[in-house]
Amino acid sequence: MQIFRRSGVVFRSGSELLVDASGIKGREALITHAHSDHAKPTSSNTYYMTSQTRALLGQNAGRQNMVEVPFGKKFRVGGFECSFRPSGHILGSAQLEVANGSHAVFTSDFKLQKSILFEGAEILPAETLVIETTFGTPEYSFPERDVVYEDIIRWVHSMLGQGRFVVLGGYSTGKAQELTKVCSELLGEAPLVYGRVFEQNRAYESQGVKLGDYIALDNNFGDANVLIMPPHLIDDSLLAAIGRQLGKKAEAAIATGWGLSKYKSFPLSDHADFNALLRYVKESAPKLVLTTHGFEKEFAGHVRKKLGINARPLSRDGQEAVTSFSG
Repeated sequence: MQIFRRSGVVFRSGSELLVDASGIKGREALITHAHSDHAKPTSSNTYYMTSQTRALLGQNAGRQNMVEVPFGKKFRVGGFECSFRPSGHILGSAQLEVANGSHAVFTSDFKLQKSILFEGAEILPAETLVIETTFGTPEYSFPERDVVYEDIIRWVHSMLGQGRFVVLGGYSTGKAQELTKVCSELLGEAPLVYGRVFEQNRAYESQGVKLGDYIALDNNFGDANVLIMPPHLIDDSLLAAIGRQLGKKAEAAIATGWGLSKYKSFPLSDHADFNALLRYVKESAPKLVLTTHGFEKEFAGHVRKKLGINARPLSRDGQEAVTSFSG
């Protein structure tokens, strides 16, 4: 079996299995989750995904041919036997098990930490492990989720106690739903939520995920003390405008594993940190590790040095077969 990257991840053994692919036409492909860098459906293809991912794609996937597959159910695409397993990343996000003569696991985006919304990913045994390495260097070490929640609660309470309005930044799909539930259940504040966040909150709830109370943003800043919105829309001009409308200062904080923000930040990530990545590899016990995304070269080096397992960044040229690394 060859595994390589070509506008997505490709498994080849006679036929090809395409995962999170773009730029294809008239093909069958798998989508691991609803984030736009992984899900790029077009009308000419047939896509396999979980029903939760389909719900999050909503009207963006309304005209495409979608096949919904439950977690744990085996299904065939071409000559490959596949199954989706939860990845703990966002609603419906899946790891992929692939078998066709040999056995491989593709983690896609994942985390091992349990959150207020989901259990962490199950570590799957694999002959070949294709692992995402967004935070694949040692400086990325995230606190336990409950500790981060406590820090968020403490900071928001402090801001509200000083008469401030709070703006929390989190990606519209995934992070914003976690922040919604933290505000509603742990803070006791029903937050305002930006339009796209409101849509995705509704999609989460349609799949049985309870988020608590929240209010759609509609020029109604006075209806709540907290606003949740995408981080790329937060800037000083926005905070100043909110402050003028409300007659009190607006303060912002961003939920991000990167910690790169001019505003207050909290290390709330939907990805595994460095130690969790190493733990996954160790417990999966593969013969070969292929790293993809982020610090792929660096993490492959750590796997070879610390765990003594063959590891390489995922090839872009399609010429490297699994057997190439068996020595």
